[in-house]
Amino acid sequence: MTVSPPRDAGPTPARRAYPAAPRSGPVEVVHGRPVADPYRWLEDPRDPATVAWSAAQDVLYAAEEACWPDREVLRGRMAALLTGGGTGPPVPRGRREFHLRREPGRELAVLAVREGGRTRVLLDPLAADPSGTTVLDAWEPSWEGDLVAVQLSSGGTEHSVLRVLDTVTGEVVDGPVDRVRRSPVAWLPGGRAFYYVRRLPPERAPGGAGRHRRVYLHEVGTPADRDAEIFGAGRPETQYYTVATSCDGRLLVVGASEGTAPRNELWTADLTRTAADRPGLRPFRHGADARTVVRPRPGGGPLLLRTTAGAPRGRIAAAPHDAAGPAAWRTLVGEEPGTVLQDFAVLDGPALDRPLLVVVRTRHAVGEVTLHDARSGARTGTVPLPGQGTVTRLTVRQDAGHEVWFAYTDHVTPTVVLHYDAVTGRVRPWPGGPPAVPAAEGVRVTQEVVRSRDGTEVRVFVMSRRAVPTGRGPPS
Repeated sequence: MTVSPPRDAGPTPARRAYPAAPRSGPVEVVHGRPVADPYRWLEDPRDPATVAWSAAQDVLYAAEEACWPDREVLRGRMAALLTGGGTGPPVPRGRREFHLRREPGRELAVLAVREGGRTRVLLDPLAADPSGTTVLDAWEPSWEGDLVAVQLSSGGTEHSVLRVLDTVTGEVVDGPVDRVRRSPVAWLPGGRAFYYVRRLPPERAPGGAGRHRRVYLHEVGTPADRDAEIFGAGRPETQYYTVATSCDGRLLVVGASEGTAPRNELWTADLTRTAADRPGLRPFRHGADARTVVRPRPGGGPLLLRTTAGAPRGRIAAAPHDAAGPAAWRTLVGEEPGTVLQDFAVLDGPALDRPLLVVVRTRHAVGEVTLHDARSGARTGTVPLPGQGTVTRLTVRQDAGHEVWFAYTDHVTPTVVLHYDAVTGRVRPWPGGPPAVPAAEGVRVTQEVVRSRDGTEVRVFVMSRRAVPTGRGPPS
């Protein structure tokens, strides 16, 4: 075990026992003043001084290790947490719920299907490769749930190969399709075809085989070399593309972005007016320094989207299908000071008296879930959470539904999948995952506000075994 010395902490006993010649390092600015980094030499693990310092730290640790009365208790607790199972929120398709799950003690997750209250494994990477070097990079069920496109890579290459599995039998019914890398897959109704992103073959990709992506339409059961190229020609070779469809097959949305830049461009097409292999893509949002995500919904209503255009912390807007930019968008849920908009979903099942937006924000590192009228944006309520934690991965039924699933975790609660029913207003653990690791008991978590030397407010979490008065630290 190696412990790096804190900056400006002065010499440690290990440093005195194994002195090393002072070394000059890069100069950085701290509180407006240039400060040399005296420990940059530790970045070279092969340097004799670094080896000596690390060995001395191990000696110090070994001397102190026997003095820990609860060391074995801590070791057992950490082992239980690290070997515990887990699952992600289910993706409902038809009568089935698809999800990744990792059983306790297993290193790799499997793709599972829950149907009629029973769960079965659809794809286990270890069954295909017992060496453990094959991983499931991405997966996407068809709208009906009868098929699922899976992408596997081996040996750490991250160069995925796409295949289509029959959900009932697990048999491969299409593929392999190479030169994909965690590609988005956007199904058309009936499972007959899907859009996806694939790199050009090396002979057509001068300057780098990992670049030059294109969006294709693939018909299930046909060779990939017959796929129709629908987007990407003539565009910069370093761009990444996204693709999405509505479950009724009417709307197609294509996005383009440059690397990890926080901005993108979007195009939309009405597939009822043009052929699927020749979609009439038209610009939807261009030229703005912002990122926008469209939530394709069935029917001809307005598009719902999450965007940072005109709202760096995020807003939700409604837009006509023929909108050519933010000027035609109508804000439903505006930017809120002190928060960052993370995600949203739509609930519009017949059991509801009005369609709802489920909105996830982070406020000072704490997640919150609110409900809004999907037509006006007016806030109608909140979704209760177990504590001050993090909310991720909203999933809902793409056709009419009143349920939402999401992952939740906090300082004392390992990640758990929760299910919210908008009809009853209840939040309960989703029963489809493996047994969850229980939360730590007898621990109180509070968020406090302290001020730094320059007066800046800093929020910190305080964990203690008994109540701590606001503004004070835990008892020593």
